[in-house]
Amino acid sequence: MKIRVFLSISLVAAMIFASCGKSSDKPKDDPIIENPDDPDDPDDPDNPSQTLIIRFDDKSYQSNSSLQLEHKKDAIIFLLETNPGWTADADADWIQLAALQGEAGKMGLMAGFASNPSLPRSATITFKSGDKTHLLKVSQKGAPKIRITINEVSFDLILVEGGSFIMGNSDIPESRYRHTVNLSSFYMAQTETTNDLWEEIMGTLPYDKLADFEEHNEYERPFHPVSGVSWNAIFHNFLPELKRRTGLDMQLPTEAQWEYAAAGGIHKENYNYSGSDELDKVAWNYYNCDDKQEVATLSPNALGIYDMSGNLREWCRDWYKAPYADEDGVLDPAGPAEGTQKVVRGGDYRDQTNFGLGTFYIRDRQAQVPGCYDGCWGNTGHPDEPECFFCDKTGFRMVLEF
Repeated sequence: MKIRVFLSISLVAAMIFASCGKSSDKPKDDPIIENPDDPDDPDDPDNPSQTLIIRFDDKSYQSNSSLQLEHKKDAIIFLLETNPGWTADADADWIQLAALQGEAGKMGLMAGFASNPSLPRSATITFKSGDKTHLLKVSQKGAPKIRITINEVSFDLILVEGGSFIMGNSDIPESRYRHTVNLSSFYMAQTETTNDLWEEIMGTLPYDKLADFEEHNEYERPFHPVSGVSWNAIFHNFLPELKRRTGLDMQLPTEAQWEYAAAGGIHKENYNYSGSDELDKVAWNYYNCDDKQEVATLSPNALGIYDMSGNLREWCRDWYKAPYADEDGVLDPAGPAEGTQKVVRGGDYRDQTNFGLGTFYIRDRQAQVPGCYDGCWGNTGHPDEPECFFCDKTGFRMVLEF
C-alpha cells in the first residue's frame, strides 16, 4: 500500500481497524490455520501502542531499522521529520497504512497491523523522501496456539519459546551427563498424533498390517493416539504426505526439544513428570489404566501440552547414544549423526515406577530400532532367537520449526 495523501487521525484509526477485523485474517486455503482475535482481550489494543520517529535530515538519517511486534493486533504512529514530499509502502497485506497530519504541521503515518493467526512473519515498510530511502523491517511473533484443520480433522500446535536449560541427569547412566542446551523457539503438537489424523493422511490405520497386534477396534477410537507405528513409517511416509497435503514441514521433535517441552519450557516447572510430581495426575500408566486412553484427558503441563509422561512412548528424531555426546552449550542439538536405535521418551500405559520414577520421568531415556522389529532376546545371536515387534505401545507427536 503506497501513501501520498494526508487524512485526519480520527478517520485513519477507524479505517485501519475496520481493515484489521476477523474476516480478513482467516486463510481460505486448505489447510485452515486459525487463532481467532479476541475483541475482549485487554492485551489486544484498539489504540496506537507507541509513536516512533523516522528522520530524513542529513544529520540523523539512517537507511534502515527494525520493529518487533507481538502476535496481537496493533497500531503505531510514525512521525516523519522531512520535507512535505514523501511516500510509504508496505509489502504485506496484513499491514495497513494511512497518512495523517498532526499539530504544528507535523507529518506522520499510522500503521495498523492485523493479529497473526499463524507462524511468525515479517514484512518491510519502505519510506522515501527525496533521494533518501528508509527500510523498516517489521517482525511479528507467531500465535501462541495454532489449529490446523484438514478435512475436519484438527490438531493444535503450541508455541514453545526458546531458551536455555539443563538437560540430562548425571545420576542415571543412560542420561549422563547434565549439560546446558540452547534451543530456538518452535511449535509442538499439544497432543500425541491421533488415530483420526493418521487415517486422514495415510488412508488407513497401521494395525491392519500388523498380524501380531492386539485387537482394539481402533477405527472406533479416533481420539486415541495412534500406536504401532515405526520411526521409518513416520519419517518416510506420514510426514512427507502431511507436508504434501498442508505445506507444513512437520518433524519429529529432537530429544532436546522433547525434554525441554516436557519440563515446561521457559516455565521450568522442576517436576519429575511432565506437569506434576503426582504421576496419576498427568500420566496414564499401569496403576490407573489397562489400555491407552484418549489424548488430553489428564492435566497438561505449564505449556498446555498433554501426555508427555505416559499413555504412549514417543519417538524422537535423534539416534540414541548413551551417555550423551559432548553438546554442552550447543544451539539446537540434533544428536549423533548415525546409530542403530532411535530415542523414545515418556513411558507408556503399561510401564510401572517400581522403586524409582520409571520411564515417565522427564529425563529418562529409552531406545528402539526405527523399524520396530528386533531380536526378542536382545539380539543374542542365537540361531533360534525369534523376531519381535517392539512398537505396540509407541506413538509420536510433531514439532514445527521456523
